Amino acid sequence: MMNWSLAFDYATILLLSILVIWFLTERRVPLKSTSVYFGLVVLLFVCTTLEIFASYFSSNPPKETNVPFIILMVSYSVVYNLIAPCFAYYMCYVVHMNSKTQRIMSTMTRVSIVVVSLILILNPFLDWAYYYDEAGNYHKGFGVYIINASIVLMIGICIVCFTRFFDQIRFTSAAVIVLNVIICIVMHIIQQRTGMQMTCFSMAICLVTLYHYLHNPGVVMDTKTNLYNRDFMGEYIRSGFSYGGRFGVIVVAMDDFKFINKTYGVDTGDELLIQIGRFLKSLGNSNVVFRFGSDQFCVVLRKHVKNMSDIAETIHERFLHPWYSEAKAGAMMSASICCIECPKDADSYGELIEVIDYSMAVAKKTKKGGISWAVDVEIDKIRGDKAVEKAVKLAMDRDDLMVYYQPIYSISDNRYNSAEALVRLKDDELGWISPEKFIPIAEKNGLIVEMGEMIFEKVCKFIHDNNLKENGIEYIEVNISPVQLIQVDFADRVKSIMEKYGVTPDQINIEITETASIASMSVVKENINKLVEYGISFSLDDYGSGSSNIEYINRMPFKIIKLDKYIVWDAFKNDKAGITLEYTIGMLNALKLLIVAEGVETAEMRDKLTSVGCHYMQGWYYSKAVSDKEFMNLIQQG
Repeated sequence: MMNWSLAFDYATILLLSILVIWFLTERRVPLKSTSVYFGLVVLLFVCTTLEIFASYFSSNPPKETNVPFIILMVSYSVVYNLIAPCFAYYMCYVVHMNSKTQRIMSTMTRVSIVVVSLILILNPFLDWAYYYDEAGNYHKGFGVYIINASIVLMIGICIVCFTRFFDQIRFTSAAVIVLNVIICIVMHIIQQRTGMQMTCFSMAICLVTLYHYLHNPGVVMDTKTNLYNRDFMGEYIRSGFSYGGRFGVIVVAMDDFKFINKTYGVDTGDELLIQIGRFLKSLGNSNVVFRFGSDQFCVVLRKHVKNMSDIAETIHERFLHPWYSEAKAGAMMSASICCIECPKDADSYGELIEVIDYSMAVAKKTKKGGISWAVDVEIDKIRGDKAVEKAVKLAMDRDDLMVYYQPIYSISDNRYNSAEALVRLKDDELGWISPEKFIPIAEKNGLIVEMGEMIFEKVCKFIHDNNLKENGIEYIEVNISPVQLIQVDFADRVKSIMEKYGVTPDQINIEITETASIASMSVVKENINKLVEYGISFSLDDYGSGSSNIEYINRMPFKIIKLDKYIVWDAFKNDKAGITLEYTIGMLNALKLLIVAEGVETAEMRDKLTSVGCHYMQGWYYSKAVSDKEFMNLIQQG
């Protein structure tokens, strides 16, 4: 008579049967882990079936040696003990480890599968795993310890997969796997203590939940186009990088698709997107198509990378012809196409997304409606800019931006009377980064506003903490970006920081460039006038570079004009440049403006610039830009 505890096994068979039907009738998620997962389902189905027969025949054993009975028991023992290494093998593909680590892990699991299988298959002849003595008593062989060690090793592999590569797994997926593993362990312990066959049932529950969260096509599909969605594209691409090898990505971005929606209606627009998706899917059975954005698609080529150019041409050719909706309305649509080869152009998913963004931005400007290749884009420069941007953000988060001070020498006072504050940035990976590189990047992405405020606050704190007036330093010059000047609350923010540290207006001089005075002129003028009324003076920086125009000086309330170092240097190399500089200085003196000569590097330059009317000198002849402590030591020494 059957044991009542087999009810769990019958429930397992029913559950797995439903799961198999569900799996086979749905669209297959194109991941290696999905294939391994289905192998686990089949293995568990076979294990449960054998467990039912083994349980029945164990309670009604044959009176004599029975070969079919021995085969049944050995088969059950083999399949049952293979579940752990097979699950570990599955885990090797769920997480997106690098190809080398994956090969090592999967090899270990395959070796474990072979060793366990051999020990149990040969046990009837060699008694390696277990045997019965003449009295019918059960004894363990050394093979049991090898099998147990193998199971412990497999558990260790699973733990390594989670701990080392946890950031590569979606949190929901990781939580589901951990919870189910705990349930299976608890059920196994209960089975060992009570004799109730619960392990297979708990594994079936685990496989059902894994299917729902990790292998269910409904979770990874875009409901509108029936293509795979962007989230799953990340999963698929990461697995591609894990397996190694080459693969191609063709990005198809619609040009001005908003116009299509406005002209034909959103419903027609959606219908056309569906048609585009169907067309892209028809290009090859081995290609996988994703809806990457609202009007963007990605075709990933696994096996036909060498044909990427031909496929891109086919896509481009199709867009030269109209697309027809159900209403028979023909719509001409344009699409910019970009081809990316991995890992040549990108060797990680994050990098691929950046390359797609960069490449499509360039394509939209230079080859709109055409085909471009990521290799033709200045990817290295863009990556370098991104690395600098990352370094700036990190330095701001850590408050690691440094302010150096280059002293300015007063000819009339024969001493240092002021200094220019200069921001410095050192990154752990990139080393020292030139301000000429990171300032434009910070201006471009808007970081300059917060950065400028941080620098200004550091300067005010430095003035307050070191009593600069008592040490002969009348003011500190602070460079302000045009992006800061066009902020409507800029003047109020400056005054607020100065009041916080008790810095008086005459202790600050703000340097701006000519470009600052031409962008959003009304806002710029309002900010400057507010600060001038407050008592802050302004300098025009880098005068003589670019498109210098006396109009800037006439219409803006500058007190100091800083001569660009390049026109100073040219004056000592070229007689005409020397004459030009001399007359420029004469004009500025006639306008009663103070003049600072930048880039002074020799005594000859000092003497000549003094003789033609410069009031202040700044350059390496006097001092390079130094840290706050070095600056204080310098001015205290005289």
